[in-house]
Formats: sequence, C-alpha cells, structure tokens
Amino acid sequence: MKKLVTLAMLSAFALAVNAQTEKGKTIAGGSIGYSNSKSSNNAMESKQNSLTLLPSIGYFVKDNLALGLGIGYSRLTEEGSEKTQYLLNQKNTTDYFMVSPFIRRYINISDQFKFFGQFSVPMKWGNLESVTGTASPAVSVAPPSNSKTTAIGVSIEPGFAYFPTKRIGIQLSLDGLSYAWNKTENKNSHEVSKNNAFNLGTDFFAPKIGIQFHF
Repeated sequence: MKKLVTLAMLSAFALAVNAQTEKGKTIAGGSIGYSNSKSSNNAMESKQNSLTLLPSIGYFVKDNLALGLGIGYSRLTEEGSEKTQYLLNQKNTTDYFMVSPFIRRYINISDQFKFFGQFSVPMKWGNLESVTGTASPAVSVAPPSNSKTTAIGVSIEPGFAYFPTKRIGIQLSLDGLSYAWNKTENKNSHEVSKNNAFNLGTDFFAPKIGIQFHF
C-alpha cells in the first residue's frame, strides 16, 4: 500500500512538473532585452545602447520541446566622439524589423522552476541613419546618411523559467553563442559593405526578461 501511495505521489509530481510544457500546449508572450556599454581611450570615446522587443508564439510538438516564431522590433544606437579640438561626434541609429523562428528545450528542475536552452535564427531588416556633428562652428556638419541594412544569424541562449501558476511563466535568458552576417547599402551612393560577427560568452549585465502564457 505504501509503495502504491509513493508511486501515485511521484506520478502526480511528474504531471505537475510537465503540465506547462507538455505536448499539445501553446505558449504566447514575449521578451524585452536592453544593453548599455561604454568604452574610452586617449583618442576616442564611444557608447552603445540596444533595445529589443520580441513578442512570440510557440507550440509543444512533444513534452518540453517547443517550436515557435518571434516577430518584433529592435533599435541599436552607437555614439562616438573623437577627442580633438573640434570634438567631432558621430551617431548611428539603426531601427530593425525582426523575425526569429526558434526551437526551445525545457529541463525540469522542480514544479515551479525549469531550465531552458533556445536555438533561434534571427533575421533583421532596417534603416541605418548616421549623423556627424561638432561642438565647434569652425567645422561644417555633414548631412545625415541613410542606409538599408540586413542581418541574418543564429544564436543559442540559456535561460530559466519560473512558474507562479500553471499558466504563467516568467523567464530570464542571456546571450550565449551567436553568429551574424550583416549587409549595409547606402541609399544615395549604393555603396555596399558586408561583415560577419561571432560572439561567445554571456553578459550578465544584459539579460532578457519575458513572460509566457501557457494554454
């Protein structure tokens, strides 16, 4: 009898743990990411701000494994100041439209906490505006420059999810491993530049916070 009770309790616990992420469930919600960095040397001072808003929806094709799609917006601002007598400044602002299909795998920790890993393919299309100015009237200000931008990449993100209820998950994720291909084309001169970026490592000062509804 005791064995049956113990088995029943373990089964109930397993069902409770998987209730939010079992096959056939749907998740809908989104995440917000923000980062800020600054660097300086004897000749140059620069800072960078990034904001990402990414609503998403997904479906569990099997227990703890979901396929989904995020569609959102991202803004990247880069400012640099050359430490000369004219204090030459440049500001680049890029606004992106984003589409990001993903695969997410959950690993149970307890009935309220789960670890997850997410593989995604973020794709971005946007506009880059570059403005050059100066604090001194002795140097002319260049007219703004506008360019079309395209970025396609892959990323792997680790994260944790907390479930205060069976239908709500609060998540915290960090950038892990990522690669991106970027193309920029000036709208006036049609000059094209391309570059690749590979990042490995986690920035604990730039987390992504989100909420997901499970139904």
